[in-house]
Amino acid sequence: MYKSEKAKLWFYLILQLSIIIAGLIAVLEKNWTSLGMTILTLLVVNLPSIFERRFKIVIPDVFEVVLVLFIYAALFLGSLHEFYFKYWWWDKALHSVSGLILGNMGFLIVSFLNEESKLSVKLSPAFVALFSFMFAVTLGTIWEIYEYTMDTLFGFFMQRGSLDDTMTDLILDTLGALIFAVLGYFQQKGQINVVSKFLVRMEDEQNITG
Repeated sequence: MYKSEKAKLWFYLILQLSIIIAGLIAVLEKNWTSLGMTILTLLVVNLPSIFERRFKIVIPDVFEVVLVLFIYAALFLGSLHEFYFKYWWWDKALHSVSGLILGNMGFLIVSFLNEESKLSVKLSPAFVALFSFMFAVTLGTIWEIYEYTMDTLFGFFMQRGSLDDTMTDLILDTLGALIFAVLGYFQQKGQINVVSKFLVRMEDEQNITG
């Protein structure tokens, strides 16, 4: 566990150092758009650890690394360094995993509701899976709106000027969300144990199960 935490710490330090260096370069070049993007990226990559402490949740190390890398690849490399423009497959690669990540977030929300002592409602595995799926698809759609906004207002090329690109992204988001929802459903039924290393949990639940 010590080695795992140490490796994660170095991972965060290297990522954040690269973002800070990019911000300093943006200041020297007086590129305020790039500076704004580096600040946004720096804030967002720290959200998982902030949420973990603030809302008393347990984010598995493997999933936290995947999530932070996804944010870094989307905002820092994709938008700031124009990887969306340089590599045609960059956007598709991110959307291939975004549905899985967002589906996990949907499961976290429902887990919170199930564990909330003030609520007398106990949600079924089927409803949890459905909510996870719909949550992921909805956020995937919001992301497409974000890409359109960035392209229109700031001249990025995230959507590659194509309706086909947008629809392909939404299809990939939906497939990823569906896969995680199905796996999560059978996980709750106790029939498989595939997503446990990636599933975000409430802190109390971790104490009970661990």
